[in-house]
Amino acid sequence: MTSTLIIGATGLLGSEMAKASARHGDRLHVLVRPATAGNEERVGPLRELGATVHVGDLDDYDSLVRAVGQVDRVISSVHVDSASEMTLVRAVKDAGVSRFVPSAGFGLDFAAAAPGSIAPLDIKRAVFDAVKAADLPYTVIYTNGFFSTWVATLGDLTRFGSPVLPPDEVTLYGDGNVPATFVSEKDIAAVTMRALDDPGAVRREIRIAQNRITQGAMIDLWRQVSGRSPRIMHQSAAELDAMIAAVPGLGLLRAFWIRGETALETATPEAGTFYPDLNFETIESAFVAMA
Repeated sequence: MTSTLIIGATGLLGSEMAKASARHGDRLHVLVRPATAGNEERVGPLRELGATVHVGDLDDYDSLVRAVGQVDRVISSVHVDSASEMTLVRAVKDAGVSRFVPSAGFGLDFAAAAPGSIAPLDIKRAVFDAVKAADLPYTVIYTNGFFSTWVATLGDLTRFGSPVLPPDEVTLYGDGNVPATFVSEKDIAAVTMRALDDPGAVRREIRIAQNRITQGAMIDLWRQVSGRSPRIMHQSAAELDAMIAAVPGLGLLRAFWIRGETALETATPEAGTFYPDLNFETIESAFVAMA
């Protein structure tokens, strides 16, 4: 039986990874921070899955080596800074795992996204460069837009965390006719589990480019499914650029809705082609659940 360590298992993506790993029959291990270890509401569901819980931190090399050294495979599903992720890369290298799925891939395909325009993405590039330089047996999964952050906000990332989702007011970027692609966290986990079992996915990048839709069409679909009509605020590309100058992390909005980078074709194989038997959740079905 294969053992898999999931880092970030209490998060939205990590919890789906943990459930998928348990369904797969893995010996499930999770790493939680000391501050989280005593939170039964967050850790209890992982124990119910049969997880072995390790207490550690991404900035604590020794704790990482202790946890990573007990498993065959490691999945990182956390949003961390470059230094923390580099510490994890070093621990994975020293422990000698058979496969590593870095969090660097959970986002835009590096082959499509413009370097230097999104600070968090540039950090991910640097981490991936370190993974390759260490000659780790990696698999990178490019996901583009998560349902929980992009579909639930009707494509307006600034609304994430609002008390009502999908929101009653949403900003439409540009003309609303630029396509982007989206996938549920559950489907990201399914692709990851399949890739971990695939010898052909070692040192490979896989792109999930399902659910291609424009922001305008997404809003219209929500109206049809829910009967709700959110108030639309329009923002031009120039206005968005000004906002990004003040808040660089919002460069993702430009990548999605102005440049259309998530929908660009690249040489990276698409998951639905790589694993044609997988069925992906649709935006409409997600909206039905939200309505």
